[in-house]
Amino acid sequence: MNSFSRRTHFLLTLSAFAATPAVAQQTRDSTSLGDLIVTATRAPAPTTAVPASATVIRGEELRARGITLVADALRNVPGMMLVQTGSYGAVTALFLRGGEGDYVKVLLDGVTLNQPGGGINLANLTTDNLDRIEIVRGPASVLYGADAMSGVVQLFTRAGAGSLHGAVTATAGTFGNRDGEVQLGGRHGALGFTASGSSFRSDGLYDFNSGYRNRVGSLRLGLEGGRAGSAAFTLRLGDAVGHYPTDGNGLPVDHNQFTADQSTALGLDLQRQLAAAVRGTVQLTAARLHSDAINRPDSPADSMGFGFDADRTGVTWRRGLDTRADWTVQPRTLLSLGAGLEHENEEQESHTVSNFGSGRFVQDDAFAADRTTRNLYAQLLANPLATLTVQLGARLDDNSAFGTFSTWRAAASWQALGATRLYAAAGTAFKAPTFSELFAASAFEVGSRALRPERSRNLELGLEQRWLRERVIITVAVFSQRFRDLIQYVSANPGDPTYTNLGGTRARGVELGATVRPSQGLTLRAHWDWLQTAVTDTGVASSVLFEQGKRLLRRPASSGGLTALFQLGTATVGAGIGYVGARDDADFRDFPAARTTLPSYTLVDLSLDAPLRHPRAGWPGVDLTLRGENLFNSRWSQVVGFPGRGRTLIGGARVHF
Repeated sequence: MNSFSRRTHFLLTLSAFAATPAVAQQTRDSTSLGDLIVTATRAPAPTTAVPASATVIRGEELRARGITLVADALRNVPGMMLVQTGSYGAVTALFLRGGEGDYVKVLLDGVTLNQPGGGINLANLTTDNLDRIEIVRGPASVLYGADAMSGVVQLFTRAGAGSLHGAVTATAGTFGNRDGEVQLGGRHGALGFTASGSSFRSDGLYDFNSGYRNRVGSLRLGLEGGRAGSAAFTLRLGDAVGHYPTDGNGLPVDHNQFTADQSTALGLDLQRQLAAAVRGTVQLTAARLHSDAINRPDSPADSMGFGFDADRTGVTWRRGLDTRADWTVQPRTLLSLGAGLEHENEEQESHTVSNFGSGRFVQDDAFAADRTTRNLYAQLLANPLATLTVQLGARLDDNSAFGTFSTWRAAASWQALGATRLYAAAGTAFKAPTFSELFAASAFEVGSRALRPERSRNLELGLEQRWLRERVIITVAVFSQRFRDLIQYVSANPGDPTYTNLGGTRARGVELGATVRPSQGLTLRAHWDWLQTAVTDTGVASSVLFEQGKRLLRRPASSGGLTALFQLGTATVGAGIGYVGARDDADFRDFPAARTTLPSYTLVDLSLDAPLRHPRAGWPGVDLTLRGENLFNSRWSQVVGFPGRGRTLIGGARVHF
């Protein structure tokens, strides 16, 4: 029996443990579920029973607070650190619980938005047409495969409900920001739909070559057929162009370089009751990203240095098929068995002209590669006692490029004293190599087919305490993660691989959270995080970026935030305070590069959403929307040399019917 067959047998054997306790009635993953959460288990479960650290951000709250970028929505989530290198549209990475920026899987209604290898730029991702955002902290490869090393962020599109309704929103403000959005939605019988289109433009933070434009279209169709089945179709299109004047050190020196991204996400979710106790799900997904980076000479005199004239184009596709059977074995036991197939392919072309003083040097590189992953997974959700939820899962991935890889997760949640909940979880996860790390074949970069995935192991303990009929909720989570087999770039002889598995890191932390509702209409949420990170093994790549025993860059030892949402009649007032503590970074502005400390910063936001006219007698309603970001104009930086946004004031109106 080969390795894949042996591990397949192990997964099937897991079903033998399904002998006791349904956890939640089966509903499509992208349905609005109130107090249920889907992402942590891929089956709707009460948030009070999920054995994981999870946060849900409602779309209504985001719209009331005037938040249009997903990155801004995530800034006040426990365990998260957002880092952006420049103005609007600049590369924005998410570090969750000390992991790397490619360790979080981002999904839209089940469609993977990450590039092969886990990388994702959150700068262009907007909150258009979102019902909610679910965040699960901790490894989730058992359910989602590669790249869910330190967590999952899933965006859910709004499902159509009620009679036909719509809204037109227009805002403008600081930095030449102009934002417009049109929304429609409704339901007729079994068919519901939502659609939206938006356009955001900004002059950016710099005096020249800093313009940004982002257009997004979103569509969701849902058909509910009861026991006969249901279907949901999701489409999201993005078209973003970002100009930036900065070099790698943050100095504004270039007058015409820019990037352009066109993205497509498609999802089809089909469900049907196969038997009295078995529901089947088939999900088809496809995501495409066409990315260009263009840098022409600024003038005839601009003819020195590396890449003074350069083009780079890349096209990636991720197509997937996931099938799952959810079997309610007994009234409080749900066994899920799934199998999937994913095909990834990438094409890259680049043209670079350089001159280091001895004449022009032209380098043209291109490669096209693909890989296919087959997977099997099983999950058991059981309530052997009314107060106890158990989650057991295992998964096997077989990739055509790097072979087989198995992951597991075991977790339990115990409602100890009615208002007290304890949970514990342990598991593993992995991150696939990028296409460049596997297949690159240029003068300075050669891939290695011998690479193994990066991997992690996690242990987590949590406590949730509720008081005063859930008007006060306190949460505590303690976690420890280890990351191994990190893929690093190394020097090599011409033609030899420049990537190898070396090194390791660890991240440990405590997350405190509180939700308080002192009066009707007022909700306060606060969190505070302590994080300890360290490089445990540099391999052969010790440098200012990756130094033995030192902290990982751009991860603060402490951070926190407070948000308040106050319903004043039909108006909503929102406020937010976010604090990020000091953290290490690398400064390349002088030679040799050196580690430095970025100072702490505090940002204060304020928003108002108030009706000017209520809809009546066939006339639409009109709402006033105001938002202020960084109200005290704090000077702050997420990366050495790249300042954050200063005081930003935005105002506008929404017409709705």
